[in-house]
Amino acid sequence: MTYDVVIVGASFAGLTLAHHLPKDLRVLLVDIKPEPGSTVESTGLITTKTYLEFKSFLDIDHYITNPISAICVVAPSFDDYFVSSVAEPWIYQTDTKALVKAMAETVPANVEIRMKTAFLGLVEGDTTKIRIRSNSSAEEVIETKVLIGADGSHSKVAAEIPELSQNDRFLFGYEQVFFGSVNLDERPAETIYHFWFGEFSLGYGGWLSPTIIDGRPAFRVGLAKLEKDRAQAKELTQEFVELLLNKKIISIEGAVEKPGYIFGSLIPINGVRKHLTYKNTLLIGDAAGFCGAFAADGIKGAVVSGKESAKLVEQFLAGDRQALSLLPQAMNQHGGLIKYYAKQMKYRWIWDRMKSNRTFTAMYSIIKAERATFLNQFCDSKDKHQSLAWTVLKFKYLPKLIKYSCFIMLDFFKRS
Repeated sequence: MTYDVVIVGASFAGLTLAHHLPKDLRVLLVDIKPEPGSTVESTGLITTKTYLEFKSFLDIDHYITNPISAICVVAPSFDDYFVSSVAEPWIYQTDTKALVKAMAETVPANVEIRMKTAFLGLVEGDTTKIRIRSNSSAEEVIETKVLIGADGSHSKVAAEIPELSQNDRFLFGYEQVFFGSVNLDERPAETIYHFWFGEFSLGYGGWLSPTIIDGRPAFRVGLAKLEKDRAQAKELTQEFVELLLNKKIISIEGAVEKPGYIFGSLIPINGVRKHLTYKNTLLIGDAAGFCGAFAADGIKGAVVSGKESAKLVEQFLAGDRQALSLLPQAMNQHGGLIKYYAKQMKYRWIWDRMKSNRTFTAMYSIIKAERATFLNQFCDSKDKHQSLAWTVLKFKYLPKLIKYSCFIMLDFFKRS
């Protein structure tokens, strides 16, 4: 069989690409999962600009469960918090499974999707011929003019081609979904909650996000750890949920031991990969490292890389053999997205140096003092260029910054 484009991975990046490729191309999309959206490994939060990216080709409003206009940051002690809000939504909680399923169901007629199909590798290193297997059927050899690796943080496509860069550093995110309610602050349905754990869970922190599932109030609760500590994630999440219950921050319908949904996934935090293309092969989405190393926000990078790579594939097939290598430059036209990823690496470096409750609490005290404008700078406000660093690097906070710096120095001698 011969195709113009073969895409490995039927999630946000691969499906966005499938929507935007020229309609006269023959496109095959393969994925090992049983069906699109069946094992979504994402918290499903999208920024305002990502919402607009979706809206250009999908009825995204149908899959928004609740717009979020506030963030609540909770201190390591769990006994102190502040809320920062803006007038309009800055992120949206989505019905992620339904969203991915809809993306698959609405691809153009020239796109063939084959689920339960594994990408096995290349035929003797030839990037124009690949091996796949569907279910228990015999192995097939597929010929393609362009091969796209949209197959996530542990990309099989990247692993098969030595000239491509692979992700090598990860967070492990673990999330549970419960039916019930969030009781902290006045507008929980419009708020996302971020927990600064400190020693409880080094590496990232925890989150609590209200949502709607099948018309019933629910919430997503989870945390992330550095990959080396992934074995602790499930147990720590259970402790986290128990703490939230004991402090009456959440109320659960049914047994705490039986969440409605669980997922765990690896989140690349090593920045944009250096070598994304080789001959006729291109990596996009998480496979390319298009994910915030600090904020762990990968959906925007997936959607934008899917859209932009569609244009470059068209140029490549028209004879421009260098077109695929232009993806980072094309993505950076979307509000400096590649620069944003580089800045996220700096935030990640600082966060990884923080290993004690006192250090996290010292930083929290500065951030809380800036709560009125914090959301405008949070993670560079996702889509804006208002640096989080300048929120804290102010002369009036010099004594607190000195204290914070001393704690970080002491943390160098603390084993995590």
